[in-house]
Amino acid sequence: MPNQYPLTKHMDPTYSTPTEDALDAAARNSVASYKKCGVYVAQLIQATRTALRLHSSTKPSAVTVLGAGTFNKAFFIQFGSIATVVRVPLDDLPAARDPIRLKSQIATLDFLKVHRSNVPVPRVLTAVLTGDNPAGAPYTISEFSRGTPLRTQEWLDMTEAKRSSLIDLLADYWVRIAAPTPFNTIGSIICDSADFSLQSWGSSGGGVSRDFRTMPMILQFPTVETECLDPSMEHRAGPTNLAEHWRYLIDLRRREISRLYPDCDHSVIVKDGIRNNYTLGKLMQCVDAVQHLADVAASMDPFEGKPMMALMHVDFACWRNVLLSEDRERIEGIVDWDDAVVVPRDLAALYPLELTLSASCRYDPEDVYVVPPGTLYEDTGLWETKIEETRRRERFREAVRKVDPEFAALYTDRRARFRRHVNNLLIRTWRALLWNEDWLLSTGLEEARALTSAWRA
Repeated sequence: MPNQYPLTKHMDPTYSTPTEDALDAAARNSVASYKKCGVYVAQLIQATRTALRLHSSTKPSAVTVLGAGTFNKAFFIQFGSIATVVRVPLDDLPAARDPIRLKSQIATLDFLKVHRSNVPVPRVLTAVLTGDNPAGAPYTISEFSRGTPLRTQEWLDMTEAKRSSLIDLLADYWVRIAAPTPFNTIGSIICDSADFSLQSWGSSGGGVSRDFRTMPMILQFPTVETECLDPSMEHRAGPTNLAEHWRYLIDLRRREISRLYPDCDHSVIVKDGIRNNYTLGKLMQCVDAVQHLADVAASMDPFEGKPMMALMHVDFACWRNVLLSEDRERIEGIVDWDDAVVVPRDLAALYPLELTLSASCRYDPEDVYVVPPGTLYEDTGLWETKIEETRRRERFREAVRKVDPEFAALYTDRRARFRRHVNNLLIRTWRALLWNEDWLLSTGLEEARALTSAWRA
């Protein structure tokens, strides 16, 4: 989460431990102020003391709400010159508190520390994976990542030279993140025998084990409908190919739909969450269509069956999770690895959010070079923005190409782009299938036929 508070804020000597409500009141102008995790802040402070090996009477010099996202709330706890961040899952989303999900998040950070030492990530000091503890909620205590995210207006006001330099920097770090991994299976990273005790993490700075592997992918972007994982899932190996991985995701979506509509009445009305109504029959038609397109896409492997896996950060944006130095010339930290997943490398050929803002298909936008003939005057500005973003994506691709030509080629490979489109539909809520009905039932089918013909030629 973005860092918002300086490291020099000190409490009054008469300081008494604040409650979550009191901290929220102090942060009343932020989104975090109305997102609750039901945690006892005093116990978080004590756990932080223990992790830092401080005396139990040591008073924190600062305790604040740092921010809140869709799934977690972050508290800033400082003892003198030592600053930490405590992340606590919100209490209104059971899947966000799934112990296996939390264990995977921590294992991912540990993996990065071991195998991506050139990527700055926060060091985990200690973690508790369930709410069965004095704090009343699961939590992770990490070192504070210095640096700050870029403000939106700051990005817009940058000179083109400064912005280009930042794009090159983002490309360099994206190549580092998406470098080939030692895994040959798809899924979420897990560490079988990591010790999450305060003593183990506080002394070694990470789990005592380095036995990393992947389990079947933990659903990204969980909703209130997302179930917690069966404990046995943690011990299963991730799938070895994309066809198997996508079948697993489609089966999960089918089960979610069945729980919501157990009578299987195809005439029943289904709401897509944005005020549009469909029938259950139309939804199931979309599910069948995405299954067909997934089978086609899985057969178009740019690596021809060779395992080539990459770790993918799903929210790589310098407005949020990429923390920059004050002069904006260095990346000080990359945070929020919650939904990071190991996937075939072509699926990781993505752009930073800042380069896709005007696109309707933001995960893999079409390049635009001219304003279409007949465009209304009031729409010209939008098309000019699309053209500017295309130039910036070209800059990003060129920066990637200089370091890793094979990876750069995946950005424009038609097969890889089709596979990314299918994957994006499957990692979202089942409602995304309805939002993309036209592509699933028309455009996507035509694209699949054209690619299949070209692939076989």
